[in-house]
Amino acid sequence: MNNAQLRHTINHYLDQLSGDRLRLVADFLNFLVHTEHKAQPQVTESADFRPPSGGSLLSHTETWEGTDFEDCLETVYETRSQIQA
Repeated sequence: MNNAQLRHTINHYLDQLSGDRLRLVADFLNFLVHTEHKAQPQVTESADFRPPSGGSLLSHTETWEGTDFEDCLETVYETRSQIQA
């Protein structure tokens, strides 16, 4: 599909949406345009670059065996907040 055909298809679908949904689409398009035009910082890797392993964090915690996953997950569920739309 070329750009003209894509625009025609998108307009066809837009014509079927309510005002609330059109505002949602407009917000989404705004997000896409702004993120597409932002310059992405280039990360340069040096010769001594190593991906993080978590080892440095574990050196501060002494030991961790991973037996508290369910408790941690429950804490996340209890303390997370709703997103704002």
